[in-house]
Amino acid sequence: MERPHLKLPPWAKSLSARLLVLTVSFVMLAEIFVFAPSVARFRIDWLKAHLDSGYLAALALEATPDQMIPDDLEKQLLSNAGIEAVILRLEGRKLLLQRDDMPAKVDKNVDLTDFSIPMAVMEGLSTLSQTDDRMLRVVGMPSMAPDFEIEILVHEKSLTDAMRNFGWRVFGLSLMISFFTAGLVYFALNRLMVRPMRSLTRDMIRFRENPQDKSSLITPGVRDDEIGVARQELAIMQQDIQAMLNQRRRLAALGTAATKISHDLRNALATSMLMTEQLAKSQDDEVRAVVPRLLSSMERAVYISEQTLSFARETPPPRDLAKFTLIELIEEIRDQVLLQKVNGLSDGPLTDNDPQDVPCTAKIEIDLPDDVVLEADYDMLFRAFSNLIRNPLEAGADMVTVTFNKKLSHHHAEESDVKRSFIEVLIKDNGPGLPEKAIKNLFVPFAGSGRKGGTGLGLAIARELISTHHGDLRLVATGPDGAVFGVKLPYIG
Repeated sequence: MERPHLKLPPWAKSLSARLLVLTVSFVMLAEIFVFAPSVARFRIDWLKAHLDSGYLAALALEATPDQMIPDDLEKQLLSNAGIEAVILRLEGRKLLLQRDDMPAKVDKNVDLTDFSIPMAVMEGLSTLSQTDDRMLRVVGMPSMAPDFEIEILVHEKSLTDAMRNFGWRVFGLSLMISFFTAGLVYFALNRLMVRPMRSLTRDMIRFRENPQDKSSLITPGVRDDEIGVARQELAIMQQDIQAMLNQRRRLAALGTAATKISHDLRNALATSMLMTEQLAKSQDDEVRAVVPRLLSSMERAVYISEQTLSFARETPPPRDLAKFTLIELIEEIRDQVLLQKVNGLSDGPLTDNDPQDVPCTAKIEIDLPDDVVLEADYDMLFRAFSNLIRNPLEAGADMVTVTFNKKLSHHHAEESDVKRSFIEVLIKDNGPGLPEKAIKNLFVPFAGSGRKGGTGLGLAIARELISTHHGDLRLVATGPDGAVFGVKLPYIG
């Protein structure tokens, strides 16, 4: 299947653009929480400033001998102060200045002596959103004479306009700070994170398009932070993938070559076996003694060829499902193994004193339930378990025990959860255990053999056959007292 060609997104959809927008948005959000207290503080300062202006206007009235000033001067003082009237209480006396003869109607009282932050914020937002021109009666103490109480009348519209102008200035300043901060954050993160990530992404896309090209490997770099570690780990992973691909390519070539020579090899071996049977009729005792060894070598050559062909196959063969009990499968394998001759279980050289017709003296004990029914390919599992039981006997063990461990597991399907029962078959032996090299390459073909002359395909093929049945093969334990392998398989009863 052809894979889609991936490319980096345009700048508008890139991580850089999103980072810039998010930074501006977050700074503006922070400014909103600063805006409300700032507006409330501006309102209070504005009212206090007008209180001070009203106090100065009232002092001009007090400075006259009869505390009377011309109307034009009175209106001029109040106009300069930006208020409609002012009342100053001084030593039991009350001084009044107002623009008109009749006091203006008061719509709202504002007491600056009773101050709290929540109230100030609420009053500030209320004034900012006010559309009517209300008359405010403001009571407080001027900053120049904190011992005196003064009252002023002022139009709220002037305060609202001043607060709105202040709000727009704060908004503009906040916007400038947001973009300035966003620019600095964007430049720093783009330099430290976004650009290295884009470079890493381009390298990954190039490697994906041609993973076998050595020039597409990532250069680890010298960074020691998270991105540097990720780049180093990705470089190591790419090298491992290339090594695996090269190995698979060699295995594929080997499978193709083995397939081509399989027919000729079988014909040659068949001819050799016919000739060997004729040699068995010879009158020469030495010639007849060599015949079993020749037959054993030929059978082994056929066996290795079949294993190689089986593993080199790109996909596992189709399964021929049937229902059978687990114990009957293992018992048949036991009977076949125990009927083998001693020579059939040995990889060492034969001698004239080797018995030719003595059954295998090894013991295979089975402790399995008789009600576990499998729905699987009998021949595949026969081959897999046969390898697992034969291997320790060929390695020197004389006792193999097949036990079990039931367990329940859940298999999550797309539409519903299907509960499956699993059984884990444990294959224990009293052999010498697996060498360290075999443990490291346990399921690696041609590298995981634990005995001299082995191909290393037995466990790899067994694991593939078991995986085909949604099972698993693992090494449970190994040591000088033997090894234990676990085979997990689903069963239906």
